[in-house]
Amino acid sequence: MGVVTGVLALSLFGCAETSSEDEVVAMSGESALGEAGTITFSANGDVRVQGTLERGKTARVAYDADRLTTCRGEQGGLPAWTISGYYRIAGGVIRSFEAGGLSPSHGTDKPVLTLDSAGDLEVWFQNTSRWGCNAYDSDFGRNFHFSVNPAASDPGWIGNLRAVVSRMTCDGGKACESDMDEPENGEVRYDTWARQRAAIRSVFFEVWKDGVTNWDNSDLWQQLDVQLHSRASASAEFQTSYVSFDRRVGNNARYEIPLRPLDPIPGNFTVQKAADCPNVDLGIAADGNGAHVETVLEYYVTVNGVEFRPAGGGTFRVRFQNYADLYAVCLPH
Repeated sequence: MGVVTGVLALSLFGCAETSSEDEVVAMSGESALGEAGTITFSANGDVRVQGTLERGKTARVAYDADRLTTCRGEQGGLPAWTISGYYRIAGGVIRSFEAGGLSPSHGTDKPVLTLDSAGDLEVWFQNTSRWGCNAYDSDFGRNFHFSVNPAASDPGWIGNLRAVVSRMTCDGGKACESDMDEPENGEVRYDTWARQRAAIRSVFFEVWKDGVTNWDNSDLWQQLDVQLHSRASASAEFQTSYVSFDRRVGNNARYEIPLRPLDPIPGNFTVQKAADCPNVDLGIAADGNGAHVETVLEYYVTVNGVEFRPAGGGTFRVRFQNYADLYAVCLPH
């Protein structure tokens, strides 16, 4: 049985019944919508894919409600049951769509899946009714699985995150290879020493795409759209900026994220009033003496729309620290 976060509550007023399988299949040729294909679940138990499922596109689901008839019944001439579809890609967030029966969206919520990642596409269905009936179409608890192919523009690999916070420089002011360390748990510490003494304060990562990064490619900037997404407050929206190419390392392109421009608490002056405090989550650093404040900058990277995050999801982090007396008025009292 598929994992479901909650049972869809039914409303009996102003709702329509969803389209039949034939009606949905007839719409599968709408290539202008960016659809990669159609996944059809037939009444006889067959499951088939028409077209190719590809990241960056959508897939339409044609589900025959006669596959799942356990929960039925009408009230006021309308179906008092619904079939909800659920899906997730590569073990990510579970999303839902309307697949049959009563349509809470009045038929505007089309059974279309957003293929925003490559990998394993997992799909299952739940039939519920007003009277508390529950039934599943989930390939006997295994769920239905399909492969979402990478887009043609996708990089082949992103990785090798390294940080350099050092006084040393090499090759005319560049970071020294010997100083590159893998951040522990994906976090870099940017303290007062780094701010005052370090010559290099950057994070690096590498990208590989066959035929693009494995030679001195002058068109690399056009073929790889490399962006940084960062925020220093959990309630803020991620801000986006471009990441600069550093150098080619073997067959990979290496990119550099300088940390100084991202510093949300540079301490250029003592903050005198709360209105001038930076919009960050600020607190006392866990150094035991209360002499420093800190805030954590979250970030992740995209390359041609493909996300680079820590293993298991989440974000990379930079822990910025500065002297507490500069931001005393900004601290919770």
